[in-house]
Amino acid sequence: MKTTLVMKTTIAAATALLLSACSGGLKVVESDLQHHHWNLTAINGVAVDPEIKSDLEIAEHFTINGMAGCNRFFGSATLEQNRLKADPLASTKMACDPVAQKVETAVLQTLGEGATVNNQGQQLELVGEQYTLTYQLADWMK
Repeated sequence: MKTTLVMKTTIAAATALLLSACSGGLKVVESDLQHHHWNLTAINGVAVDPEIKSDLEIAEHFTINGMAGCNRFFGSATLEQNRLKADPLASTKMACDPVAQKVETAVLQTLGEGATVNNQGQQLELVGEQYTLTYQLADWMK
């Protein structure tokens, strides 16, 4: 009986710890994201066609750049309270095919409006109001 009570208490404590970590999340700082190159793998849980090659790089002084869908983007970003926001953000203006345009819209809108950052080391998730962008760590920027 005593062993069962100890196990239940341990399980309850572990569950509370996990729930608090999930709800509050660990604080992400700029150095966690800088000098990394990320490849977009999914939008709202749906895989992105790897031929589109959408990516994100976060550099020194928190400048960002990458390929949105078919256009390159660049600008500066801020990170406050686990929220990444790119402002101002500029991009090239080439015409995109419809599939690439959907990816481009999701990326530019999410970065421009701001998104909550979930950094799990090899995976980066940007949770915006309409889109959740999932990136996979490619490598360190050169």
